[in-house]
Amino acid sequence: MSMKDRMSESTLHKLMSMRQGLEEVETEEKFGFSEDEEESIRNELLQQAEKEDASEEIDDDFFTSLSGPSQSGGNEKLVEVEYLGRIGYVDISFESLDEDIAEEDARHIVDALETMAYESDSFKRKKAAKEVEAYGEKAVSIIFRECRKFDLTDEVKREEIIHLLSRLATRSLKGRKTIKAVLEKASSTQHLILAVMAAGSVREREAVKSILNHMSNPDFVPSGLEALIKIRDKESVASIINILSRLDASRSDLIDQVIQLAPRFSDFGPEAVKPVFDAYIQGENRAIRPFFTLALRSFKEDAVPVLAAVLEDETDEGKLMPICMTLGGLKLSYSTQLLVDAFSKYPNKKRVIVRGLSHTNDSNLVPMLVNELKTTPDIRLKQECLGAIAHLAHNDKELIPVIKPYLSEQRNNLHLDALNCLVRLGDRDSLVTYIDTLMNGHENEQYVLQKHLPKMPFKLMVKMAETMLTCPDEKAILLVTSLQRANIVPQEVGPILQSKLNQNPAPSLKLEIYRLIGKHVNKKKELLSQEVLYKARRDEDDPRVIRELDQIIQNMRKEKGRISTLR
Repeated sequence: MSMKDRMSESTLHKLMSMRQGLEEVETEEKFGFSEDEEESIRNELLQQAEKEDASEEIDDDFFTSLSGPSQSGGNEKLVEVEYLGRIGYVDISFESLDEDIAEEDARHIVDALETMAYESDSFKRKKAAKEVEAYGEKAVSIIFRECRKFDLTDEVKREEIIHLLSRLATRSLKGRKTIKAVLEKASSTQHLILAVMAAGSVREREAVKSILNHMSNPDFVPSGLEALIKIRDKESVASIINILSRLDASRSDLIDQVIQLAPRFSDFGPEAVKPVFDAYIQGENRAIRPFFTLALRSFKEDAVPVLAAVLEDETDEGKLMPICMTLGGLKLSYSTQLLVDAFSKYPNKKRVIVRGLSHTNDSNLVPMLVNELKTTPDIRLKQECLGAIAHLAHNDKELIPVIKPYLSEQRNNLHLDALNCLVRLGDRDSLVTYIDTLMNGHENEQYVLQKHLPKMPFKLMVKMAETMLTCPDEKAILLVTSLQRANIVPQEVGPILQSKLNQNPAPSLKLEIYRLIGKHVNKKKELLSQEVLYKARRDEDDPRVIRELDQIIQNMRKEKGRISTLR
């Protein structure tokens, strides 16, 4: 057993003691049912299965006449499905009504489902859902038959139909078998997506294998991942990680959806910490790396023992850096204390530990960092201290006189780290110097400050963006390309970009603005609408700009729920 797979007894004892000092917080069940409820539901399903077995007085002539699944109009009709260890047949063509439902009742269900699919009034949709639910499991096959009427990209209506289907199927053997049969044998994408999400909603463990199989198609990865997180089958974790690690880095639309689910990965339980940690350290797909970062942090205190063991044993800074950043990012008192203790215990690891401390948001650490800044001869450690103080000091202007002397320190561009720190501390003169150096400094100075800008507070990013309205186009390009580095840009920057476009700037600047818009379009915090890009594509006459706009539009995150009418 390697050192990374275990912890020293003393370290574990210390962590547990620190954890006991935390205030206990009552947690709620995020999804569905408790273990007792799940056991009760399973017993009900078993009783239904036994009752079904007892009622099937079928003679040998039936079995000899049954040749297996049949076809109806090119669609699979009867398909074989195994559920709770019993073999049965399910009609997944959904072309004919069940024998136990009257045609008039079926018409009523269809009308209610159409209300749910097309009605904008949420009260009417809710009333319609209750009408369908009153028919019980009889409505399940009709929901699948009519599901093409639902826009499953509409989050609200999607959740409504999924919740309805799950309420009908939770304690229904027929409903569960239908969902599993669709997952195993259906070819309709709409049916499959509905079944995947319904399986997650009822936490159908027998559907795990089929869901994983469908996730080989990247378009099923977000819905499949959400379903598997709800089901919480620990055996599926390794397969999920393998699928995510192989996602195409160019599919930013899928990766964005996957990353949004990362904070829920802890629902798999503490046993999932180690495989997520290994994927976090060993993964080569940088596009999906944020998922593993957030997933690891989602485990909170359960992740600490694994991270602490590596911090103790590892000496490679490249591997230690993300460990320390994650420990700090947990923002737990005892994970922070673990870093503080390690700072004294491992002098050769101070640089990466300071980086971790910068992610804690704990301003009480500032005096320790200031002392290290003043006393250490290590320039790289001084840089880390300046970066951490910039993040943790929270606009503390009393520190400005302490940091200003480092503006004269040119070694390793320490003066630029000091300049960034002073701007974060609220020094107005330094903000002016920062912007001037970013636009007029040496190429190396511009490069360093461009890397710092995306980490600035939003209000400072907006102030810097405003500068582009009055500066020459060739200088404004440096500001725009700096903002392109940020994963999130304040929405106030959007109108500034539009104002600059209204000035009809040079094609090279227009192009960088379009790239910045395209990076954030159709996201929750987009800067400007995609219509700006489509309008530019119609109006621009520069061949290079047109060519690049085509590429930007092709690569941008596609809009959900509707298609632009201005294309």
